[in-house]
Amino acid sequence: MSRAFIRESEEQAVYLEWQKLLKDREELLRILEKKKNYLLEDPDAAKIPAEKRREMIARFEAEAEEVQKLIDEMLAGAGTP
Repeated sequence: MSRAFIRESEEQAVYLEWQKLLKDREELLRILEKKKNYLLEDPDAAKIPAEKRREMIARFEAEAEEVQKLIDEMLAGAGTP
């Protein structure tokens, strides 16, 4: 096998890994937003004590901000690892 082929395969593997990480982070962001929206909008969430709900919402928002920051940093690299 030529070195060029091996290098290309390694670069492709790194890129595919980067894409998977980006996809996983985007999915986590969607899940966190869904959980927050449940706590804010779903009538069943009213069964959760108000203080506990506020804590959970704050935690989900903080986690979502951190994940969004990681996504932004990844994308700032022009879509490449």
